Amino acid sequence: MMTEHPEEQVDMQETELPTEEAATEEPQLCAEDQLRLELHEANEAKLRALADFKNYQRRSIENEARAVESGMVRVVRSILPSVEQMNLAIAHGGDAAVVQGFQMALDELMKGLSECGVSTIAPETGDAFDPQMHEAMMRQEVEGVETDHVVSLMQTGFRLGDIVLQPAKVSVGG
Repeated sequence: MMTEHPEEQVDMQETELPTEEAATEEPQLCAEDQLRLELHEANEAKLRALADFKNYQRRSIENEARAVESGMVRVVRSILPSVEQMNLAIAHGGDAAVVQGFQMALDELMKGLSECGVSTIAPETGDAFDPQMHEAMMRQEVEGVETDHVVSLMQTGFRLGDIVLQPAKVSVGG
């Protein structure tokens, strides 16, 4: 079947077919833009992955430090009653040689604990009472000591860095 207007068909064919020059430029620009977009997305994905990995490393280091600290706290807390027993043995021992032996053992134990970061809490008379570091065992009216200040130390406390393992037991001015 023939159409009535053959000239219109030719014109349509010419307008529908792009020129060779236009056909090669447009896809190249699109391809370049597409490649740039893909490169940009790949770079952003790489940066996100790198940031995620750095956060993972930081969290792993923090978790490891927390686990080590938690383990040290458990071990030291289990040792502290023995330290107090040694202090009592030294304070109430009758035989000088036995007392000296306990004192040597206690000194070595305290040296080892100190190397692990354990420090003592031993407030002096007149120091301000700190409920985070001290445990008030009783109140006493003592001349020269203000209210809510330490009157005397009853038992030394211990801490590991910022963690109070055992507060110092004190009497407080009232």
